[in-house]
Amino acid sequence: MVTGAARGIGRATALALARAGADVAALDVLDSSSTVAEVQAYGRWGVALQVDVRSRPSVLRAIGGIGRERGRIDILVTAAGIYGKLADLLQLEEDEVDEVLAANLKGTLWSIQAAWSLMVGNGGKIVCVGSVAGKVGGILAGAHYAASKGGVHALVKWAAKAGAPYGILVNGVAPGAIDTDMIRGLPYSSDYCPLRRLGQPEDVAQAVLFLSSQASNYITGAVIDVSGGYFMG
Repeated sequence: MVTGAARGIGRATALALARAGADVAALDVLDSSSTVAEVQAYGRWGVALQVDVRSRPSVLRAIGGIGRERGRIDILVTAAGIYGKLADLLQLEEDEVDEVLAANLKGTLWSIQAAWSLMVGNGGKIVCVGSVAGKVGGILAGAHYAASKGGVHALVKWAAKAGAPYGILVNGVAPGAIDTDMIRGLPYSSDYCPLRRLGQPEDVAQAVLFLSSQASNYITGAVIDVSGGYFMG
């Protein structure tokens, strides 16, 4: 299961998982059929589901339905998210803050909640896409975005502790500036980090693939930085 799979990090992750042999349910409020077509081109089963992660009932129906149909969920990647407006603290309005928190933090929580009961009996891997903004307060991002991603990182640790007795391993990634539609047009410079380039969605997808694989079976509660060295925590 990959949320936010229509484009950007979510799409790259869905394709990386398919290349590694996974069947993929691609969830997004946008049309993710092109992602699924590529998944199927790798010889894997795939399905596109239009889901708004801000809606708990929508998430529960989609993830629960596919999980029951397929019999289990082995991997959940929560990549759905929005950036919100670039605004000073005093310019933030309640509806803007609510929208970002609903998509980034609550959407992640609802996705985990929906997959949880299907993983309890079988174990599984959950990987949440956070952000370097949640660790350092952001490069350009607003307070609401940084807070939402910091919340995702905290949720990773809570879920890792709760899931450990059931064999559910929960980790996260904290991308830096990644060249996607989310930040395109914003004044990010390629020299913001020691590697002196913006990240590509595939850079993050490979880290997610590692955390989704058997190579990470003794890692839980970690948030791996994928920021070109911008943050070295």
